[in-house]
Amino acid sequence: MAHTGCHASALLWNAAVAWVRGEWDEGRSPGREDIRRYIETLPAEMRTLHSQTVQGIAYDLWEMIRGTQTRRRNGETNTRFPWRAKRYRPLSFTANFGWRLTPQGEFALSFGKGRRRIVLPVPEFVGRDDSLVTPERWGEITLCWDLVARGWSLHISYYLSSDALPDASAQAGEDHRVVTVAVDEGIVNAMALAAPAPDGAMDVLVINGRCARSTKRERNKAVGKIQSKLSKCRIGSRRHKRLVSAKKKVQAKAKSRLRDFNHQVTAKANAFVRKVVDAHQAVAPEGVKVAVRLVFGDAREVERDLNRKRRSSRRTRQQLSEWERGTQERQLAYKTGLPIEHIDEAFTSQTCPQCGCRRRMRGRWYECRNEMCRFRSHRDAVGGVNIHTLAVNDGAIVPAGPGLQIRVMYLRAQVGWSTGQRSRHAASQHALRRAGKPRPEARSSALNRAPSPPRSGGGVAVVRQREDSDSYMSETTIAPAVLARHDVGVACVPAGDGNPGER
Repeated sequence: MAHTGCHASALLWNAAVAWVRGEWDEGRSPGREDIRRYIETLPAEMRTLHSQTVQGIAYDLWEMIRGTQTRRRNGETNTRFPWRAKRYRPLSFTANFGWRLTPQGEFALSFGKGRRRIVLPVPEFVGRDDSLVTPERWGEITLCWDLVARGWSLHISYYLSSDALPDASAQAGEDHRVVTVAVDEGIVNAMALAAPAPDGAMDVLVINGRCARSTKRERNKAVGKIQSKLSKCRIGSRRHKRLVSAKKKVQAKAKSRLRDFNHQVTAKANAFVRKVVDAHQAVAPEGVKVAVRLVFGDAREVERDLNRKRRSSRRTRQQLSEWERGTQERQLAYKTGLPIEHIDEAFTSQTCPQCGCRRRMRGRWYECRNEMCRFRSHRDAVGGVNIHTLAVNDGAIVPAGPGLQIRVMYLRAQVGWSTGQRSRHAASQHALRRAGKPRPEARSSALNRAPSPPRSGGGVAVVRQREDSDSYMSETTIAPAVLARHDVGVACVPAGDGNPGER
């Protein structure tokens, strides 16, 4: 039903686009309601969807036309009006009309009066505040086909109480204080956020992005191998279908990882921005409200026309073309509720923020060549501090002098596995099942992931106590819990003493 409905939605879209272009050729300018009335006059055989879904198609087309007009007025002359014929289009269901909860407590998507419905279990998910989002807060729902993952998904919008930070668009005065947060984006380190602290120092948060880079590299290598095999297959053969399916699986897995990565990066950046605002608000005089200005280094021109310009190596061009910069900017703007500003970031990673001396560096650390300065810091932190200087000084880099203090904090975008996640992993469960364990048991440390000893038994492992704690550290690579399961004795020895202890 969803497959047929998406095809019907695409046919209605194509008919509406053709009609609008015909009206333009005749010198008329149809409006929003004109498009809706035209679609509703089409034969009933074409409108095999809910009336609200049909109405949404007309309104989506009008929004695209109006958006194109706005971009053209702003100078983007290459933007085209809707023209391409679609074969597939997602289905939208409005609240209380297109979708509803049945008396039996199920979730139903309607295709119109007299037609069958899609009935599903009620989806459960949590919001940004880690609370369960009940159906009373749901709005429009879109049923989409994921071409890469080869599966259906529901995109549910829900009402959220506004937690946007105060925007610095208001003029700074006696009752306002503006704090600028500068962001230097990159591939090795996804974001480096710099903001002044109340004590005058610069706080910098560097969020590592190597996880995304390794995910893309793994995906590209796997897809390259599969594509090489596909080039030797006949299109439509069984081997060709299997390879295409394997390729889609690899791409879907990487897409899911990158989606999680982007949310991890922007969540940590959002927490840093809010922490800076709270710190300044705590020391602000009574009645003064702290507003925020979010400024990004403009890297949009770097990734445009890469293959035509060929200014970088092939490997660098591939990394730039796969950069998640735009997605991360949009997500951070949504989570903070702040508009994004861009500023020219030329030479920000090469200029010393303390004395203004310029030097091109290789590696992740910046060292000033000025003998009187000898400033040294993380290169991305230097870029973030200089972008902040540009933002607050109208595009000019003003040296901060010898008293500059930069506090850098490093975070990884994705945390490691917890004990519960490790215990639920398939490899762990299979190993425990082979060992005869009835229930999954979490592996709490790297020692417990070591290979098991021979099953002959009878050995003795020496375990020494650490001097600064009550824990014990094995001199072997095998944990005491693993040794005990294989009938190996354990002798605990206090730290610095070769004689066996009482325990």
